[in-house]
Amino acid sequence: MSIIIRNSQLNNETIESLNKLVDVDINASVAFKLMRIIKEISSIVEDKNKMEQMIINKHSEKDEDGKVVQAKDENGNPIGINIKNIEDFSSEMEDFMNIENEIGYDRINFEDLNLKTARVKDLMKLEFLFN
Repeated sequence: MSIIIRNSQLNNETIESLNKLVDVDINASVAFKLMRIIKEISSIVEDKNKMEQMIINKHSEKDEDGKVVQAKDENGNPIGINIKNIEDFSSEMEDFMNIENEIGYDRINFEDLNLKTARVKDLMKLEFLFN
C-alpha cells in the first residue's frame, strides 16, 4: 500500500518534522525506508512550492513593467500582494491543494520508531506516514 499525501499537507514544516525523525535512533530498516520517503516528499514539496508561486504570480496584479503590485497597509508598509480576481485565484489554489501525491512505500508502523518522546505538533504534520 502506498502513502497518499495531499498538497495541502505538504509544506516546509512537514519537512522539518520529518527531519526531526532522522535525528532519532531507530531501527536501521525503518530509518532507510524513512530516508527514501523523505527524499520523495522533499522533491514533491519543492515542486509544490514552485507551482504555488506560479499560481500566485499568474493571479497577481502587475504594474506597467510587469512587476507584482504589493498590497500596503495604511502606513504604506508592504503586507502582501494584490490579487486580480480572488475567486479565480481561490478556486485554482483549492484545486491545486487537493491534488494527491502517491509515494510508493508502505506506511510506517509507529511502534517501529520506538520513540521515547514526541511532539504532538510534529506527529500531526506526519499522520499520513503512519499506520
